[in-house]
Amino acid sequence: MRRMRWNRLLTVLVMALFLVGLGACTSMKEVKEKSVNAKVPVIEGAKYVGSEACADCHEDLVDSFKDTIHGRIAAFETKPSMEVAGCEACHGPGSKHIDEEDPKYIINPAKLKPVQASAICARCHTGGETMDWRGSEHALNNVSCVKCHTIHGNKDKVAYRDKLGYRHKYVKDALLKKPEPELCFTCHKDIMAKTNYPNHHPIKEGKMTCSECHNPHGSAVEPLLRTDERKNELCYKCHADKEGPFAFEHAPVVEDCTICHEPHGTVADNLLKQNEPYLCLQCHGLHFHSAIHPDTAYLQSHGASGGPTSLAPESHAMQMVMTTRCTECHPAIHGSDLPSLATPGGGSRLTR
Repeated sequence: MRRMRWNRLLTVLVMALFLVGLGACTSMKEVKEKSVNAKVPVIEGAKYVGSEACADCHEDLVDSFKDTIHGRIAAFETKPSMEVAGCEACHGPGSKHIDEEDPKYIINPAKLKPVQASAICARCHTGGETMDWRGSEHALNNVSCVKCHTIHGNKDKVAYRDKLGYRHKYVKDALLKKPEPELCFTCHKDIMAKTNYPNHHPIKEGKMTCSECHNPHGSAVEPLLRTDERKNELCYKCHADKEGPFAFEHAPVVEDCTICHEPHGTVADNLLKQNEPYLCLQCHGLHFHSAIHPDTAYLQSHGASGGPTSLAPESHAMQMVMTTRCTECHPAIHGSDLPSLATPGGGSRLTR
C-alpha cells in the first residue's frame, strides 16, 4: 500500500515537471514570435527633415554622432526599405516633433519595449553576427540592443582599465556603453567571480575579451559560443594540440571539454573543475593500488613486469591513491599516439 502511494506521488511529480517544462517552452516560443513580429512605431503625419534640423536643439548629440559608424553612412548606402539616413533612420520623421516641440512626436528607443527597440536595429542588422539575435538568450530575456550599445557613440574610447580594475581592449565601432568585460559583468556576476579565481583565462589581464568566445547577438551553440560546430571546436582554435585525432583517445575529451574544465575560472590547476584525483574518480573506479583484486597479490610479489615491486602495503594504499595525481602516471590525458609497451593494450591507458 505504501509503495503504491509512493508510485502515485512520483507520477504526479513527473507530470508536474513535464507541464512546467512545456509551459517554459511555450512561453519562449511566444517571446520569439513577439520578437519576430515586433513593429517599429510610426509617427503619423510627420515628414523627414534631415539631421541638420535636429542640430538646432541637439547640437552636441549630432556632432558626436557624425563620427560614429552610423553617422558615416550615406543615404545611398542604406537598404532600399530605409527612406533616410542619419538621426531619422532610428528616431523617425522629425517634422512634427520640431513643430510641436513635444517629445511624444519622436521615437525614443530607450523608452520603447525591448522588442520594439531591437526591431529598429533589426531593419539593418539582420546578417552576420546579428542574424541569430531574435532567438538568442539575450533577446528572449528582454535585453534590447540599447541596453548594451549607445548609438550616439563617444563612449568607445575609455580608460585603460575599467571601474572594476580589469584591463581591456579598445573595440572600434562597437558603440558599447561600457568596456568589456565590465559591460558583461553588469548582469553576469557569477562569471565575474570565477574570473578572479587563481586559475582563469586572461580576461582581467586584458589579453582576452568575453566576445572572443561568445557572440552576444546569438549562436547555434549554447551558451552563445562563436562556433557553428561542436563546443570543442571553439577551444581548439587556441588549444590545437588537444584536438587530435589520436590513436588512443579519452572519451570525455572527444565529447565536451567542459566535462572536466570550467573555462571562466577555477581554484584547481589547469581550469579543472576539481583537483586530481577527485575529478578522475567521478568516472573511474578506484585504482588497483587502493583495493585488493585477483592480480594484487601477484603484483606485490613480482611487480607489473615480473620483477620486484615497490607497491605500498595495503594499509597505505588508499592514502597513496588520494594523495597522488593521476597524471603522474597518465600524462597524455587528452589523447596519445604512443603505445605503452609494458602491458598489452597499454596505450589506451594514456601513459605516454
